[in-house]
Amino acid sequence: MSIIPNDKLDKHECPLAVIRCIDWRFRNSDQEFVEKVLGFADFDLFSWPGAAKEVLKNNGFKTSFIEKIMSVSRNLHNAKKLLLLWHWDCGGYGGSKAFTTADEEEKTYRRDIQTVKDMLAKELPEDQEIIMAYSKKVPQGLEYTIVE
Repeated sequence: MSIIPNDKLDKHECPLAVIRCIDWRFRNSDQEFVEKVLGFADFDLFSWPGAAKEVLKNNGFKTSFIEKIMSVSRNLHNAKKLLLLWHWDCGGYGGSKAFTTADEEEKTYRRDIQTVKDMLAKELPEDQEIIMAYSKKVPQGLEYTIVE
């Protein structure tokens, strides 16, 4: 048996919900970006292949996705911010090899993240802030950009 100390067990609120891809290669860097760059030590984490790409299909997944955000992050944990986090070389899109250029790949991700934001903004409360970010490989590691 192992006991891991956790001083947050009595806390039941967090300001942010993060929607990201399940890709393990980005887990630690994504966590560091959210904590050190965006300044959120506490956040709900939702992970699916391709992040929220499935929302684009405008099917039952989108409805279930919004219900979970609302029932858990918004209503239970009082999260008023939502981060949509996409990454380079996403297997949900077929990886970088599915694109003819790095620019085409990034444009596709940025377009899709904006479309998901627009779709969610129509269904979430007006005071739910949606932040978009994208990470890509650079020689030093991963470069994160907040998408405006």
